[in-house]
Amino acid sequence: MYLSVKKSDARTIALKQRTWQALAHEYNSQPSVSLRDFKQLKKCWENIKARTKKIMAHERREKVKRSISPLINTHIIGKEKIASIMPEQMYFLQSPPEEDSEYHPDASSQESFVISSRELCEEEKELVHFPVCEGTSQPEPSCSDVRIAADKNYRSKASQESALKKMHEEEHHQQMSILQLQLIQMNEVHVAKIQQIERECEMAEEEHRIKMEVLNKKKMYWERKLQTITKEWPVSSFNRPFPNSP
Repeated sequence: MYLSVKKSDARTIALKQRTWQALAHEYNSQPSVSLRDFKQLKKCWENIKARTKKIMAHERREKVKRSISPLINTHIIGKEKIASIMPEQMYFLQSPPEEDSEYHPDASSQESFVISSRELCEEEKELVHFPVCEGTSQPEPSCSDVRIAADKNYRSKASQESALKKMHEEEHHQQMSILQLQLIQMNEVHVAKIQQIERECEMAEEEHRIKMEVLNKKKMYWERKLQTITKEWPVSSFNRPFPNSP
């Protein structure tokens, strides 16, 4: 496939250009299509490749997000469980021992802090807020955010599937066009080979004709030569007796 070759020599560039020209001719010969030259088809192909890379990168990012979202949900549920098991009446906070067996704290060193539930609620209100989806009289933003995110994910997944389907269809059409182009190139190569063989046959026939003419001329020359010798030196002259000496 010449279009996927990454070489930049003159022969490859010329082959690519002829390939695109043949592809444009094949595309424009189809019925009910807008006429495009090979530069426009090449630009369209590059746009399809770039869009395909963008869709695949977006799909990889979505997979990473889907793999991380369960960890985030688990973290939020753990925080809600911690908030639910906090005492409602009071907290006794004691200083922990610094050593295991060598440290013996006195009764005076232990301090008890009594925190009323009202102060605890105010502190929780100021510092920590865990949204709960169920059991509240007012709508919680976190629930709506979750629903909106789910709707967005569904729409995004549907749009991705539609885009991938369209991309596969375009890729299929592109591959079929390239296969047709390859068939056209193979046909052109075969036609050129047949024409070359025909020219070689014609040249061989012409060369054979010239050789035959030369041989015929040589034959005629030696035939005339033989006739001349026969006339000058007839065979009967050799049959006469040898003259006697005086």
